Amino acid sequence: MIKLITFDMDGTFLNSQNDYDRARFDKIFQAAKEKGIRLVANSGNQYQQIASFFEPYLDDLVIVSEIGAQIHERGQLIDFHHFDDAVVADVLGMLAGKGLLDRCSVSGLEGLYFEKGAQPDFKKTITKHNFAWKEIDSLLELSDDHFTILTLDLPGQDIAALVDDINQLGQGQIKAVSSGFDFIDMVQPKVNKGTALAFLGQRWGIEPEEMMAFGDSDNDLDMLAYVGESYAMAGSPASVMAVARHQAPSNDDSGVLEVLEKVLNE
Repeated sequence: MIKLITFDMDGTFLNSQNDYDRARFDKIFQAAKEKGIRLVANSGNQYQQIASFFEPYLDDLVIVSEIGAQIHERGQLIDFHHFDDAVVADVLGMLAGKGLLDRCSVSGLEGLYFEKGAQPDFKKTITKHNFAWKEIDSLLELSDDHFTILTLDLPGQDIAALVDDINQLGQGQIKAVSSGFDFIDMVQPKVNKGTALAFLGQRWGIEPEEMMAFGDSDNDLDMLAYVGESYAMAGSPASVMAVARHQAPSNDDSGVLEVLEKVLNE
């Protein structure tokens, strides 16, 4: 029996218009609540941004943000992980040498940081996905905060090669993964969407085989591998399709909602 349902946001739950069928979701949410099923939004985005999509449901829906680094329940932070400052400094130094700081952001407990001189299209994208942010003179001079995730947006560039470079530099202290849409997320190797589910499972007494997950990119792989029932969205990369047990319709076809309606009616 499924007791927990979790879903990624961009490319999975949200459609191309950055929204979802709210009336349809409300019926699903109420049905899941009646059955005692926990719903968990599980994204690389910032807590404040994710929460803005679910204001009527925040007393019941749990939010995992920044690829497992933060977990909020009823608006309260219940789990948090951050990098060693030296690791962040080393990676930013390498990216500065490659001329990439103008397409880089760093997330912390207090908000998202990016440079005043960052590329305009990059600023537009990251401020859409982050509500608490600060423009600073240089990422090499970050303020006093605890940092959870670094993000790059590199349209038209060889992402795979840069992922390898970052992982070699990080020596197991930082892990770079493609998150789709030309983005690279640099995360804590032992913190991911799957470890967040393990934390919640222990907190609530729910086993992995009692969980269902939906995802569409490489930063969803740990989550999809952890749960008993996993769904890759139509159009997902081969790496995601290989891990997931099932395929759901695309995000533009409300694939998550379509599957959940069938599950909740069984």
